[in-house]
Amino acid sequence: FGGKDGPRPEDVLDEAIAYERENFTPGFLRHLNGQIERINASPSITQEGLRMVETLGMILIRVVEEMGQNLGEGGVVLGQLVGYEKDEERISVLRSGLQVRGIDFAQELRTLTEEALDGFSAGDKNRVDAVDPVLVERVRSIDRELVSFIEKERIENSTC
Repeated sequence: FGGKDGPRPEDVLDEAIAYERENFTPGFLRHLNGQIERINASPSITQEGLRMVETLGMILIRVVEEMGQNLGEGGVVLGQLVGYEKDEERISVLRSGLQVRGIDFAQELRTLTEEALDGFSAGDKNRVDAVDPVLVERVRSIDRELVSFIEKERIENSTC
């Protein structure tokens, strides 16, 4: 696998993810994330376990990126932001990005968070793969920060 003359593992992964794109669901993402958390929570994690976490994390990121291609750059950024487990890190990265990209990008992201939150609330809460409450809270946190940034920018621009 990935020998001298064979394809690189990254290329094989990219090809497989692109091929399976239509089969990815939020439930699949939750499953991958759950496996990563399960291995990380192990009282004695082995080198093999660490490699598995790294591999699953890479797959999770690539799947989110592939799913986000339909949503443009904002979708990719939103997918990356929800990947941060710590709220402080997620908000810090978001704030830095917004300072560089500005209000137009903030509004694009806000549209995506609104759509995501609307989709979450429209979901059937009785289904086995109901929306992960941690994911919902992460998107809400991002949405609150976006609203705050947009309001602040509008106030600053109206006083100039």
